[in-house]
Amino acid sequence: MIMNVIKYTSHLLVCLLLVLGMQACSANGPKPIKYGKDQCVYCKMTISDARFGTQLLTKKGRAYNFDDVSCMIAFSKEGQVGPEDIADLYVPDYHTKKLYPVTALFFLKSEQLKSPMRGDIAAFKNESDLKHMQEKLGGEQLTWEQISK
Repeated sequence: MIMNVIKYTSHLLVCLLLVLGMQACSANGPKPIKYGKDQCVYCKMTISDARFGTQLLTKKGRAYNFDDVSCMIAFSKEGQVGPEDIADLYVPDYHTKKLYPVTALFFLKSEQLKSPMRGDIAAFKNESDLKHMQEKLGGEQLTWEQISK
């Protein structure tokens, strides 16, 4: 009886460790960017503007931070991280500065935005926010597919 309890407990412990180990390797959303401290992986500039700092997150949970969406796209095209290894790409909402997956955002390209590496692209969680900013600054609404080409 005691041997069965020990055997059951050890199996339960192994299963628990496996589950925890798999969670540690998964992406689970964006990692915080330390603005004013972290460097852009691509251009090596300090990431200072939270309206434009972006992140590529791998399936193993490694975060690559960038100071501008143009740096993230250039890094991705160089193939240092294969497309099959990318869990998600995150860009901040221009107003809240919260990171969201690129698929959940609307994008505005305007020279008036003056992003760090002059990609001049801002993202918005709500299309109405984008339209309001577009009225003020001009520019063109783009999809992620258009931007990433």
